[in-house]
Amino acid sequence: MWVYDLNRGTASRLTYEGKTNWASWTPDGRRVVFDWLKSGQPNLYWQPADGSSGMERLTTSDHYQASGSWSPDGATLAFVEGHPDTGQDILLLDLRNRRITPFLNSRAWETYPEFSPDGRWMAYVSTESGRLEVYARPYPGPGGKLLISKEGGLEPLWARNGRQLFYRSRIGDDADLVWVVDVRTDGGFSASKPRLLFKAPGLGGGDPIRGWDLSLDGQRFLMVKDEEVKPTPVTEMVLVMNWLEELKRLGPTGKK
Repeated sequence: MWVYDLNRGTASRLTYEGKTNWASWTPDGRRVVFDWLKSGQPNLYWQPADGSSGMERLTTSDHYQASGSWSPDGATLAFVEGHPDTGQDILLLDLRNRRITPFLNSRAWETYPEFSPDGRWMAYVSTESGRLEVYARPYPGPGGKLLISKEGGLEPLWARNGRQLFYRSRIGDDADLVWVVDVRTDGGFSASKPRLLFKAPGLGGGDPIRGWDLSLDGQRFLMVKDEEVKPTPVTEMVLVMNWLEELKRLGPTGKK
């Protein structure tokens, strides 16, 4: 894992061994939480973003885990855990006492947890309808869910002001599409019909944690561009004359 300074154009390395994935910043920007493994299944760790000290383990599990979204106060981390019986589940880690509680762990797969900016709602993706769809439900509850996407969706992302939800669609002919939904959270929760915002061909995503983000001013998206693998151009051609005779010489069969 590396931290890249956008102003200085420099990168600092944080982890030096094992495998690191799915990093996310704490709300105060002082630490980075990530999954890490040297063997077995990846569990959650965190480390100061300036590298002033080493990584500290947060969870211990026999199943893989992926860091997701922080509550605005930095007290709770929503993360994804894979389980052989229930697929992918959304769990909550309380950083004050390191206690883990389930948020969604049904027979359907639940992924991409995203706290709203005011911390009162959780957007997520579920397969309960038979395909990937974006939903929102009150946090910490109780309350019912509301379908956000239409005809499939994944990787939900809140606007900084909490008035819009963005999501992506990469299913069938809807590949590489970015959608926006206007939402209201005062006096309940309501959402508009999804609108196509733009097409984003050739841009990579993340799974089970989103692979894109918004700038702090809310005016730009940060996305990963898939590397285009171009075929190596032909620069040399070798012509072999009388190749059948050469083959007989190199591999005689003993027959006439």
